[in-house]
Amino acid sequence: MTSAAGDLSSGGGDMKAGCNKNTRRNWGISRHPLYAGLFAALAGLTVDLPAQAQQAHSESAAPQQFSIAAGELGDALNQLATQSRLQIMYAPELVRGKAAPRVSGELTWRQALEKLLTGSGLEWSLVGHNLVAIRKAPESPQPSRGERGASTQGPAQAAAPAAVTLKKVTVLGSLIPRSQIETASPLIVISANDIKNRGFSSVADALQNLTLNTGSINNTAINAGDVWAAKTVSLFGLDPSFTKFLIDGRPMPVFSQVAQNQVTDQLNTNLSGIPIDLVERIEILPGGQSSLYGSDAIAGVINIVLKKHVRFGTVDAREGWYSDGGGRERMLSASDSFQIGKLNLMVGGQVSDQQPMWDFQRRITAQNFAGGSSPQQPGVDGSVYGFSGNSYFPAQAGDCSKLTGLWGGSERYYASPYGAVCGSVRDGAYGTLINKDRTASLSVHADYAVNDSVQLYADLLDSYEEQSHETVGDFFGLINDANLHDDVVIFRAFAPEERAHSLDGLLSQKSYENTYTATVGGKVDFGKGWNLDVGLTSSYERDDDRQSGLLNTSVPGSYGSALLGPQLGADSFGFPMYAPNYSLLTRPLTPEEYASYTGAASIESNNRTDQLRAQLTQASLFGLPGGDAGLALVAEEGYESWKYQPSPLLEGGGNAYLQGLSWNPSNGHRNRYATAAELNLPVFKMLTADLSARYDSYDAEGAHFSHPTWNAGLEFRPFQELLLRGRYSTSFKAPSLIDEFEGGSTYQDFVVDRVNCARLGFTGPTLSSCPGQYQDEPLTVTQTSNPHLQPMTSKNLSYGVVWSPVPNLSMNVDYQHLSIRNEVVLESPGSLLQFQWYCMQGALDPSSPTCRAANAQITRVPVPSGSPLLGRITGLLVTKANVAHEVNNSIIAGASYRFEAGAYGQFGAHVAYTRVLSHRQQQFPGDPVLDYLNAPAYSTEFKTKANAELNWSRGKWNATLFGTYFGPTPNYVARITNGYDAPYAAKLAAWRIYNASVSYAPTASWQLSLRINNIKNSMPPVDLTYPGTSNQPFNPANYNPYGREIFLEARYRFGHGGSD
Repeated sequence: MTSAAGDLSSGGGDMKAGCNKNTRRNWGISRHPLYAGLFAALAGLTVDLPAQAQQAHSESAAPQQFSIAAGELGDALNQLATQSRLQIMYAPELVRGKAAPRVSGELTWRQALEKLLTGSGLEWSLVGHNLVAIRKAPESPQPSRGERGASTQGPAQAAAPAAVTLKKVTVLGSLIPRSQIETASPLIVISANDIKNRGFSSVADALQNLTLNTGSINNTAINAGDVWAAKTVSLFGLDPSFTKFLIDGRPMPVFSQVAQNQVTDQLNTNLSGIPIDLVERIEILPGGQSSLYGSDAIAGVINIVLKKHVRFGTVDAREGWYSDGGGRERMLSASDSFQIGKLNLMVGGQVSDQQPMWDFQRRITAQNFAGGSSPQQPGVDGSVYGFSGNSYFPAQAGDCSKLTGLWGGSERYYASPYGAVCGSVRDGAYGTLINKDRTASLSVHADYAVNDSVQLYADLLDSYEEQSHETVGDFFGLINDANLHDDVVIFRAFAPEERAHSLDGLLSQKSYENTYTATVGGKVDFGKGWNLDVGLTSSYERDDDRQSGLLNTSVPGSYGSALLGPQLGADSFGFPMYAPNYSLLTRPLTPEEYASYTGAASIESNNRTDQLRAQLTQASLFGLPGGDAGLALVAEEGYESWKYQPSPLLEGGGNAYLQGLSWNPSNGHRNRYATAAELNLPVFKMLTADLSARYDSYDAEGAHFSHPTWNAGLEFRPFQELLLRGRYSTSFKAPSLIDEFEGGSTYQDFVVDRVNCARLGFTGPTLSSCPGQYQDEPLTVTQTSNPHLQPMTSKNLSYGVVWSPVPNLSMNVDYQHLSIRNEVVLESPGSLLQFQWYCMQGALDPSSPTCRAANAQITRVPVPSGSPLLGRITGLLVTKANVAHEVNNSIIAGASYRFEAGAYGQFGAHVAYTRVLSHRQQQFPGDPVLDYLNAPAYSTEFKTKANAELNWSRGKWNATLFGTYFGPTPNYVARITNGYDAPYAAKLAAWRIYNASVSYAPTASWQLSLRINNIKNSMPPVDLTYPGTSNQPFNPANYNPYGREIFLEARYRFGHGGSD
């Protein structure tokens, strides 16, 4: 089924009667010279223009100005849909080979449609809210019929409404084709046109601005942290890995670099490399969905649907820049569809380039905060502090005199009661707010109709992304100074003038990522209404994270070895002993000298996901009072692997080649098997039940686990305009490959021996008085993965209402409850020792698995004879465990309204709203329950998020105003005190961002667009409780200081024909 306002189907290839057969021309037609040149410039990559997916038109028949060129009927219907904002659905074979006349002038859309269908043997019916279905007219000669019986001779003749059977389509949330788009689960659909009109330049930006994305996570705003080259989303404030991401209903590979969250390590999905101009629409299905989509579908499912067909060859060019500088981006895309006999082919490609944005380019981040809770203070760039409390460097102002030309001339001597430093209030100004980013993407779709019953299909999305950002160049040393007879901390930060001759030279960490998803398959219709779809999908992601840094002190020729000299031994605390030459701290380096002290290494990682999937579907299994029952049966076999291979230069803990950088290699794979079934039962006209169940089984290199899930949903329609819906489901998340196969590591730590302190009489409020040897006990901690983890499980309850009191108004509100158990967390040394104490005192059963594990993971020296105490702790083994419990309750609401204003055009309005009512987690048994909405040290997520859109179109013009509301979040004092009781602890004011866009089509081939994001140039809400040591007086996990961005875009469609 083709929709002139966007195809609604999803999954393995388009339906056999899909829009891929409505091709404009055959392979042999000649090309425009400019067309060929642009394809050559893209090196064979071509990309699709976003589909003209529009909201449905008002039922009002107010006249408007139409200008539709003569040509193929399918193209004419597409023009009508674009100009009238109708959604027109038809099977492509109905219009193939049919011509349509030119239609122009002041007409109602009904009159325009009747003119297009004249003599075609087709008729139309209005079958839904502004949804028009085209079908073949009855064999006996009669005029085309409209929804009021209108004929091709004019709309005035009235007759009974013509009956119509709307083609069933498949949408996210069901495996069975159905004519009702709204189901028991709320479904959010964003078209590529919506993304652009709302001002977003990427799929990641659009999803991160969803009201459902309430989480406070790294990279939602400023790219930083351990996965600086990736962007993801956090639905309802839950971990990003709790969301299932799909491409055309098939699994996406995860970003193979390691992300660290509040309780464990994870592998997240990277959205930054998905090109906007290859996307037809994005479907978001909130809540637990594992009974249909398997593991990870706890918070929801996001399905990115790529284009399968374009009616016109298209070239699109865009340039964007920020009014305050930095971040300039350019994009070029092209696309076309071809027909070669029975083969239909769509090829699209996109290339883009974005320049970095620097902290010094924004006033709010150009220097350390001068209006905060403490006076503006410099960043420390050179200092030597002793454990004795003495400050040894700089000893006088002259020690900093040679460095005063650094950091843009802002470096100088600062004295304070805590010691003197060489420093600058601008040493944080050379960080990158936006990465330097280059991407190239290719999308190919092909299908081949073997006969009327058999169709073969293939899809490919291949993307390459190259990113780079700035990393600091600091030297840090903790030693014993043999000359001073004191343990000292030595610090030296290297300025941008010392590290490179240009800003690009400061971009010392680079990521090279290649991702592809490829599918081949076939579909066959047999029997009466049966369809079998078998597809093989292979997804692969590879990332090379290359970074440079100072050589470790142990490496000959390093800065540390030049500064400290040879090691002279160690003191009684184990600190290495040197006789440093501090005069080296006073001398600026040249970029060449700095380069001689640095080295480079990389972390290569990859992730592979293969899936063989078969689905058997019957949309009319048997009849029921409310309609035909539908059935879908699924069988899957899959393979998953993850490899994380740091350079040998980064292994070895404190002896690694680069200072402060140490990782361990990891590698693992597993097989999975699944079966699923869905049954849709229209019990009677007003009530439909949807039932589904699934069983997943995993074999992770000998470790077996499995889990069943199920779903029961009800849709009750007491009358056409009202839908009451509800569902209860179970979901699960398999342990990630990093949970099962992450390489081990060791580190030194200090812990409180709770058992021995308790036996000495120190517990609770007196624990701090425990003797020092038990209060700060040094030990070696060994961290390992756990191949025996079990799936985390979830129970989901949701219910809501959809109401359309008038044809052009629709409102919805849904409540959702999620209860997650067996969540995986990384044990901490403190929690492990606390478990042992609970076991010793009987709060936990000493014979329980928890107690046995705790005792086995703690290593002590033998107990002294006759002593009531246990032996001293020498080591701890920490791993990952299924222990956490999380609960989330939320409300999702929205409303859409469209109306005609006659000669003033058409207007549309849309609002969306999400409120997280509660979000709680208990990480370990016996721990207090964390209320994430009121525990700001653990989470600064948004409790409330909303957006609103106002759209206007008239003839050749279209304009959109889009605003996003970010609710209040905790300020800095609330975060560091974990509450709102301390003085000045409070919540920051809400943040509002407004985007605007306007487009104009001077001809049928050209469209010109202007888009302005953040039109008020609003900066984040300034947090006055930040200290004067920070150059970012806002929470960078929630906000960004990018400011106003302006885009100019031009689109040209080849072969459209005619001018208006």
